[in-house]
Amino acid sequence: MSRNENGNPLMTEPKGPRWGRILGIVLVVLLAMVVLGGVGIYFYGHSLIGRANFVSDDQVKQLETLPAEAYEEKTTEQDGLKGASLNQSELGNIQKKMNQENSKVDTIMDSDVYNVLLCGVDRRDKTWNGNSDSMMLVSLNNEKKRVSVISLMRDTYVAIPGHDYDKLNAAYAYGGGPLLLETVRNNYKIDVNRYAAVDFMDMVDVIDDMGGVELTWTDQEVEVANGYMIDMCQNVLNIPYEEHLLPGGGTYNCDGVQAVAYSRNRFVGNSDYTRTQRQRYVVSQMVEKLKSMSATDMMAFVTKVLPLITHNIPETEIWNLVSDAPQLLKYDYVQDRVPYDGLYDTIDVDGQGMLVPDWDDTISQMQRTIYGDGSISKNEDNQKSNVGSDKSGETEFTDEYLQLTGGTGTLFKDGYPTKETEGAVSDS
Repeated sequence: MSRNENGNPLMTEPKGPRWGRILGIVLVVLLAMVVLGGVGIYFYGHSLIGRANFVSDDQVKQLETLPAEAYEEKTTEQDGLKGASLNQSELGNIQKKMNQENSKVDTIMDSDVYNVLLCGVDRRDKTWNGNSDSMMLVSLNNEKKRVSVISLMRDTYVAIPGHDYDKLNAAYAYGGGPLLLETVRNNYKIDVNRYAAVDFMDMVDVIDDMGGVELTWTDQEVEVANGYMIDMCQNVLNIPYEEHLLPGGGTYNCDGVQAVAYSRNRFVGNSDYTRTQRQRYVVSQMVEKLKSMSATDMMAFVTKVLPLITHNIPETEIWNLVSDAPQLLKYDYVQDRVPYDGLYDTIDVDGQGMLVPDWDDTISQMQRTIYGDGSISKNEDNQKSNVGSDKSGETEFTDEYLQLTGGTGTLFKDGYPTKETEGAVSDS
């Protein structure tokens, strides 16, 4: 039975969904599949789990202020978010309303639900925590036999403990996984205490090591993603980019560079909203690829990948999940995205676009999805079967992209960046 944070049972169970920049593999499911794939010896499993980077909460670096790199994205156009400019009094009223709405809602405690937050971290500079530019809340509901995956948009305006108000992804920058978890608990009223994080650029190796993933692209998605591929190869990975560029729309078995570039794209469709949908699509394709692996291939893959994952999940909890794995793989899956369509406003705070949810209704919908009957929101992206198979609405460049390219919508000539557009999307 679901209970609030005071231990009292809820009077009614919420009613309500179905599943679909990338983040780390669902660590516990991945481990479960490995162990159940014929490698069920405890001592081997213990050694395997030990390869992941377990970090206790008290070991995580806490920052009072962020380095200059954290403030590189400072314009409202950066994510296509053009919000209303507010004076300090108006902003204060919004914060007051957020506090009032937040105080009215209890956090649900349910022993039948296990929540873990998966984070994709942009951390090119290893001297600080980096921003969690992709966040997915994965909830395993053993009573309802359901796994829900909810994308938390990085530009959501939240109260960060000890740091006033900011974008959600700044919580990881200030205090890593522990502070991000506390921020999610306080604002979204979801009882989540575990996280797993992976650097975006490490995802290139993860996907390469699994033999790539099959993705379906539009011509416009290819045009933009080719720009990301050039940026990653030239400025981060220091490898040639020509072999990764795609000729046009279609279905491809994509390598790590291509898949990560696909997941970073906010310039086709509805900006960051469609980007989170692409991320869930990539993750779902990765899970399907994992399911098709033999025990031997899975073992080799996990051995390579686990050192790239940072987490705070105790080994005892992982083994509990391992024992449940046969049933978990049969669960129904639902996916969603927060903020929900029609339940947020966009504001401008110091030159940055911020999303301000209607917290009362938002929390109610999230709790229905996770703890109730699984109903999902009426978000536009939930009306499509899959961003990879249903491309309606994903063939238009965003206004921001057209401005960057001088209205041409073209970053390349004969497969190479033009002098005018080279590096135009390197900040994403």
